[in-house]
Amino acid sequence: MTVNRPSPPDRDPRAPAPRRLLRLRPGVRIAVDGGDVELDHPWGRHRVRGLGAGAAALLALLAAGDVDAGTLGLGPGPGSGPDAVRLMGLLERFPWLVTAVLADPEGRALVDAVPIARSAGLPADGWAEAPAGAVVALSRFAYLRRLPEPGSDACVLESPLSAHRLTVHQAAVGAFVAALATPRSPAEAAASAGLPVATGQALAGLLAATGFLEAGAGVDAGAGAGAGWWDFHDLVFHSRSRAGRHDYAGGETYARQGQAPPPAIPGRGPREGGPGIDLPVPDWGQVVARDLTLTEILEGRESVRSYGQAPVTVHQIGELLYRAARVRRVVPLVDSGSPTAYEAVDRPYPAGGAAGELEVYLAVANCDGLEPGVYRYDAAAHRLRPRPWSDAGGGGRGDEAAFRELLASAWRGAGRMVEPQVLIIVTSRFGRLSWKYSQIAYALTLKHVGALYQTLYLVATAMGIGPCGLGSGDVDLAARALGLDWTEESSVGEFLIGSRPPGETAVGSGFTDLVAESRGGCPLGESP
Repeated sequence: MTVNRPSPPDRDPRAPAPRRLLRLRPGVRIAVDGGDVELDHPWGRHRVRGLGAGAAALLALLAAGDVDAGTLGLGPGPGSGPDAVRLMGLLERFPWLVTAVLADPEGRALVDAVPIARSAGLPADGWAEAPAGAVVALSRFAYLRRLPEPGSDACVLESPLSAHRLTVHQAAVGAFVAALATPRSPAEAAASAGLPVATGQALAGLLAATGFLEAGAGVDAGAGAGAGWWDFHDLVFHSRSRAGRHDYAGGETYARQGQAPPPAIPGRGPREGGPGIDLPVPDWGQVVARDLTLTEILEGRESVRSYGQAPVTVHQIGELLYRAARVRRVVPLVDSGSPTAYEAVDRPYPAGGAAGELEVYLAVANCDGLEPGVYRYDAAAHRLRPRPWSDAGGGGRGDEAAFRELLASAWRGAGRMVEPQVLIIVTSRFGRLSWKYSQIAYALTLKHVGALYQTLYLVATAMGIGPCGLGSGDVDLAARALGLDWTEESSVGEFLIGSRPPGETAVGSGFTDLVAESRGGCPLGESP
């Protein structure tokens, strides 16, 4: 099929050009002491000596608001004096402290380029316009979203590959960005958004200089060489849950301290009206006498995808959950009057902030001593609470159908090698973490899942039953089967437990490694 592309409109040399303005990025404070300047910013503090009173006065203008780059002698306009030269040297040394603004001819901001990482390097004296004949396209990692802050009237364009956040002040700029979802020239995108050609070329140049365009057609978009290995959501998650690629507050911010945190120990659910099933508590002396050494367990640990004829028993499940997932204690509030006080939860596996947000459910298909169905593990009472099928809503058997689908999904996740006996579903009461932590809360809950996985593996190996962690699961299926609102409590991990075939054990009898081969320079897997 032949596609006829319309010719872009010619640039009108008489049309007023967009303006390029500068200001210090939010969060930068300056203190002038004679000819010295103290810079206090989100990434630290610097004292610049000998800047000079004139250059310091120009810097104060940038701190006060938008300034035309030409006025400072940093761009087109009056010639650069010594004060401007010294200021330029300062801005080149600290480019991540300067916000670049593209405005219309009347000075109304179109878009701001705010540095969000110390790797930001947009030149203070401007950026190159995109070539008139260039064909450009938006990076597949770029995304436009509304700011959550109350009263915000702008959207932001962000990308994990960019060290800048672009604040979009006018709808036409958003339309220009959307037009670049299809490769086209800046002039064509400007025409579709109702912008002058000169503005389109300046916008495309800014998008390229800050890493929001795909590389090619003479435009260097600055993408990392390894970006092709990443899916969009993985790279966004990685870059936003660790420091270095953004300027959002992270860690223990207690951003939601105005709300009461979810309880340390969840109460009985609406579908748990019947009596619970008290699980046997293992005897310390018997467990210690029976267990292998830690080294034997570690070296014998493996994923088991072959079960014995006799299923795992409720006593084994009870011991496994007690040793791996019970609540050992709840640490009471130290200062109940503090808005950041909360009850901490101690379990056998480590967890950030002792939030205790993970919960354990069982989807039982074949277990000696338990009827098939869904159970919640009451980790404080060491009790299973059955969750019978709901008769409300979708026909009465919708939850049971989801339960069957969960088991089928686990069967596929185990390589179609074994019929599940017991599927452990790990959920996260996310609010327990997000009440305290910002940016890192979901990353933390996944770290906790990993810690729980390893604990389940080691305890199951020590007990002689078969563990197998699964790599993924179905959020909606779990929510339907367990009767949960997935936005409040969602599945974050799945783990199969079953009996081992008769005579099969997992005991490490020596170290297995590739050390000798690697040190000898042989290709791995080949003998020297």
